[in-house]
Amino acid sequence: MAKVIKIKNEEENVIYLLTSNEGIPFLYVNKYLKFLGTINKSPNTIKSYVYRLKLYWDFIELNQLDFKKISMDVLVKYIGWLQGGSSISSRKREPNTINYNVMAVFGFYNYLAGFHSEILDTELDFYSNSTKKNYSYKSFLEHTKSNVKYRLNDLKLRETKKPYSKLNEEQLKKIFQTKLNIRNKLLVSILYETGVRISEALDIKLENIDLSDKKILITKSKTPSGENRLVYISAETTNLLQDYIYEVHEKNNFDSDYLFLKLTGSSRGEVCEYGSISAFFRGLSERLEFNITPHMFRHTLATELHENGLEISIIKALLGHKDVQTTMNMYIHPSEKSIREEYNKVALNRERNKK
Repeated sequence: MAKVIKIKNEEENVIYLLTSNEGIPFLYVNKYLKFLGTINKSPNTIKSYVYRLKLYWDFIELNQLDFKKISMDVLVKYIGWLQGGSSISSRKREPNTINYNVMAVFGFYNYLAGFHSEILDTELDFYSNSTKKNYSYKSFLEHTKSNVKYRLNDLKLRETKKPYSKLNEEQLKKIFQTKLNIRNKLLVSILYETGVRISEALDIKLENIDLSDKKILITKSKTPSGENRLVYISAETTNLLQDYIYEVHEKNNFDSDYLFLKLTGSSRGEVCEYGSISAFFRGLSERLEFNITPHMFRHTLATELHENGLEISIIKALLGHKDVQTTMNMYIHPSEKSIREEYNKVALNRERNKK
């Protein structure tokens, strides 16, 4: 089975590698991961790709296949394997998860077809001849965006759209009344008041914070439109932030520019990673007996701002979206209370008209 190796380079940046169980690196996968870093894909994106490709390599090895001899039959069989359709892989995955995994595989083969086509033995056209003459990163990526999406349509599973989850007033009250350590209390407060993604929150540095003006500059985001935007916090959270900086950073003399740090263990004082924060939210969900994820605070804030009359364009700017339509489609969902209130108004008018 394949293994994911995580190392740090001289600049303290995390690098992900895929190796065999014996520790032998998979050359072309690691070239692809390096390529993703070269074109400025976010660390979280690269991390997700390496784990999706690990899954694909597990499938390749278990079925004793040659990854260079890729065919439509292999891809169809892989999808069946992801669905839990084999005795080897009994885990059943959601269609959207399977689609993301297959997209990672297509991205990898699209890269190989563009830069290492000599190793491939396939009749599938992952890379158009019209673009092979130009190996610039820009033209390659522009081609990838349209071409991969087009070819994925033949294999893409129909996804069941689930309702977006938000936290109601009762749940929020329970969360903020729960006893948390100062770091987790601050993290929850910032997520709720700013609507930032968890990756954006963990990338906040002390130099990005303006305590006097109660605002934070978000410098890194999963999209360019989300970078270098300002978000705002309340006076109460600003006071909590000051206490946290004193209690955690200054008292312990931690040498880190990042705001959120690990508080225990051998890596105490190092920057928080998503894994430890995810574990915190799982534990909190078990304690309070309802599901809580960092992204639910983003949905909750957007809905509350919308229901309080804030213009969509301002909500878009706060969330860091490129298009207003994205904000409306993804995050603006009226609560049951709002729907009931508006329905009651109409029902009352209808009753009056009957008289």
